[in-house]
Amino acid sequence: MMLELPQIAARFSRAAPLYQQHNTLQRRSASLLLDRMTQQGGDWLDLGCGPGTSLTEFQPQTVVAVDIATAMLQQLRGHFPDYQAICADAQNLPFKNRKFDAIFSNVALQWCADLGAVVRELKRVSRPGAEICVSMVADSLPQLQRLGLSNRCFASYADIRAQFTQVPWQSLQIEQQTIRCYFNDLRALLYSLKGVGASMVASGGGLRGRRYWHLLQQRAESLRTQAGLPLDYTIVLITARS
Repeated sequence: MMLELPQIAARFSRAAPLYQQHNTLQRRSASLLLDRMTQQGGDWLDLGCGPGTSLTEFQPQTVVAVDIATAMLQQLRGHFPDYQAICADAQNLPFKNRKFDAIFSNVALQWCADLGAVVRELKRVSRPGAEICVSMVADSLPQLQRLGLSNRCFASYADIRAQFTQVPWQSLQIEQQTIRCYFNDLRALLYSLKGVGASMVASGGGLRGRRYWHLLQQRAESLRTQAGLPLDYTIVLITARS
C-alpha cells in the first residue's frame, strides 16, 4: 500500500539527522547520475533533494532544491546555503513552465503515488533542450523477502519506462542496474533502510522478541558473502532532453 504524502514526509524528516550515516545507496546512485550529466551553467532543479548534492562541477547559476521533508531541507540549508530550498510535492511543482535548464533527481521519485503526474511536471518545468537525469528504485529487495521481511514494492522497470515514454522528449534513454550494498551485520543492514526513511515489517506481526531476532540473524547469516551481508537494489536510470 502506498503511503500518504504526510506519512512519507514525516518518516524522512525523522531520518534526516542520521541520513548521511546510512545513505550508501544514495551516494552510489548519485555518482551514476552525475557521470551522465553534461549541462554546464543555467538554472538547476534538485528534485527530492534530501540533505543536498554538490553540483559545483556543473557551475550552475542557480539551484532550487525541493523536498517534502522539512527536516531534510534544514540539513540542506546547512550544507548548501546558496541553494533555494522549497518544501513541495514533485507531483505538483510550484514553478512556472520552462523554468529549468537541468533537473537532477536521485532515488526519490519512487515514493510518488502518481509517477505519470511527476513525469508531466518534469516536462512542464524544463526548458527546450533541458537535461533531465533521474534515478529510481524499482521492484523489491530480494534479500528482505528471503529474510521473511516484507518491504514496499516499488513500480517495475516496465511501469517506469511506460510512464516516461508517454511524454514527448527530444531524446530518452532508460536503463536498469543492480547496486549491491554490503553490511557487517543484520542490524547495520536494517538501519541502512530505517536511517534513510524506508521501512519494512516482519511477515506475521513485526520484529518482536529475542527468539525471533535470533532466527532472523540465522537467516541473514545464510546470505553472507565474503564482502558481508548483501542487499540488492534495482535502479532505473533515466536521461532525457526536453
